[in-house]
Amino acid sequence: LREVAYRIYLYPNADLMECLEELLKCRYKLAKLVGYDSYGHRALKGTMAKNPETVMSFLQLLTEKLSQRTAKDFQMMREMKKKLNPRNAELMPWDHPFLSGVLRAERYNIEPSLYSPYLSLGACMEGLNNLFSQLYGVSLMSEHPGAGETWSDDVRKLAVVHETEGLLGYIYCDFFHRRDKPHQDCHFTIRGGRWCQETDQYQLPVVVLMLSLPHPTKSAPTLLTPGMMENLFHEMGHAMHSMLGRTRYQHVTGTRCATDFAEVPSILMEYFATDYRVISQFARHYETGQPLPESMVARLCESKKVCGAADTQLQIFYAVLDQIYHGKPQNRSTTEILKEMQEKFYGLPYIPNTAWQLRFSHLIGYGAKYYSYLMSRAVASMVWNQCFVQDPLNRDMGERYRREMLAHGGAKEPMLMVEGMLQRRPGIEDFVDALVSELNPNFETFLMDSES
Repeated sequence: LREVAYRIYLYPNADLMECLEELLKCRYKLAKLVGYDSYGHRALKGTMAKNPETVMSFLQLLTEKLSQRTAKDFQMMREMKKKLNPRNAELMPWDHPFLSGVLRAERYNIEPSLYSPYLSLGACMEGLNNLFSQLYGVSLMSEHPGAGETWSDDVRKLAVVHETEGLLGYIYCDFFHRRDKPHQDCHFTIRGGRWCQETDQYQLPVVVLMLSLPHPTKSAPTLLTPGMMENLFHEMGHAMHSMLGRTRYQHVTGTRCATDFAEVPSILMEYFATDYRVISQFARHYETGQPLPESMVARLCESKKVCGAADTQLQIFYAVLDQIYHGKPQNRSTTEILKEMQEKFYGLPYIPNTAWQLRFSHLIGYGAKYYSYLMSRAVASMVWNQCFVQDPLNRDMGERYRREMLAHGGAKEPMLMVEGMLQRRPGIEDFVDALVSELNPNFETFLMDSES
């Protein structure tokens, strides 16, 4: 069934193929017209990576350093497939997401519904409020919107208030699922912050944080799964980037910065969302008031590392494909390029009569920048491990983070912001090592311990 779904979903479409190839040709032409070697060179100006050559070095080095772990992950999947289907044990692309989920469930038995009673929306918002208060001296205060100010009755308005600086901006929380609403967790800006010469005051930022959470019921408040809670923290990372930005111009405020830096504040928030010292401050059972057991948080964190190398390798393959497509034109089809890169950077076979690239929507919005997720994760990992892992509620570090990274938006070169925070300038090897160290080196030992 998975194979059938895969083949149907990725079946080539001639019109889409023509559209993609025309897009890539036009992007190359545009780049040449304004003096760049390729669209990738144009897109990467002003980013942390700076050019396609650096991106490819990063992706190749990461592939090399992950190769043994990726091979182990694929071997674990093969063994699981053999158990489930002895007649056809060859690992195929449609097996990866399914089998990694099966392995995760078998090893750790993470049942989201066991966590949800401890993660009511109110508790999670209180947790965010406490965290921001301790890190930045900032509070989230509910405010009643005026008539016609919101687009739905269940949208909540929060004022972001600093203990000495006063009002910093507004966040509209559009959290609940409703008909005709895009099913997408995101943050977007209504008004960017900027310095107004006319009034000699700062124009306060206004943003929206949009999720698709279930409505509360008569018997229970809105309860979040661990994934929903992490998404809430992630998107709130973007929102606070907007709130704490203080730039001269609004087109470079907050998240309006280099793509490979924009995800750093949101990914960093995921670390806070999975640290027991932070979670223990707010995760309480909505009926009994009991705290979420530390062992459950530990299991959740470990379960995320199952097949982590293979998952990262898949992201590397996507990022490489994006780079090649936005490099110099090659006299071959996008499918031929896909086939070669899949063999080289992923390892599972290409399936004839499929065109995965036609479903790769990030090629549009993230052209030549899909690697940004990996690079941002590497920076977030370095910031967490160097600055917050000892004490995630350290006010001095929170102030440094605000001053060095959040305040500037896109008005300062991203690598200078990273250097200011880490107090050293990281290189490609540092980025790669940060990502590799995220994967538990003693994973097999942990499994043996947990099984025994």
